[in-house]
Amino acid sequence: MKAEDIKIVETDRLPLCGPPYDEQTRKAIENSSFTGLSPNYLRLALAHHPLLARRFQSLAQAVLFEAGVDLRPKEIAIMRTAALTGSEYVWGMHVSIFGERCNLDEAAIRDLTLAKSWQDLKDDRWSAEDRLAIRMVDELHFNSTISDETWKEMSATWSYAHFIELIFASGVYHLSSFFINSAAVPLEDGQARFPEEYEKR
Repeated sequence: MKAEDIKIVETDRLPLCGPPYDEQTRKAIENSSFTGLSPNYLRLALAHHPLLARRFQSLAQAVLFEAGVDLRPKEIAIMRTAALTGSEYVWGMHVSIFGERCNLDEAAIRDLTLAKSWQDLKDDRWSAEDRLAIRMVDELHFNSTISDETWKEMSATWSYAHFIELIFASGVYHLSSFFINSAAVPLEDGQARFPEEYEKR
């Protein structure tokens, strides 16, 4: 989508960057690996700082599209991170774009989103690997580190490269959530919304 075709909407805090755009800013706004639903409003918010926008897009691109770890544990980590940080934008975009591709149905997504901790997961279809990815995210969110026991289990489950990618997936989307929540980036048309009973932890 061309930058000028993105609808500018009202925001509560940081205004979305509207036209005219210089060439560098235009490239950053239009730089998307997504077809269909795309994080347009996030790119318009980041356009106020073109340097950080480019660097963030490069890091997010590496996590989303260039990492070697399987899509399912990576997206479980991102969705859980977004649920814990209260970022409906991140959560809804990833549920909408990747949920079905990761074989996560509505019941699984609700459990992932609403469980108070990884120990409270109710859906018995979660694999040991799924639970470990959720446990990693919970520990990072609440303790800013991974316990020795979790580290040992991750080392036995994934290569070092792959579980570094999972840590980065959670970390990058913590950063994204902090910015999106603080700047009040508006939700995209058509993205998923938190369940009605969602409460931020």
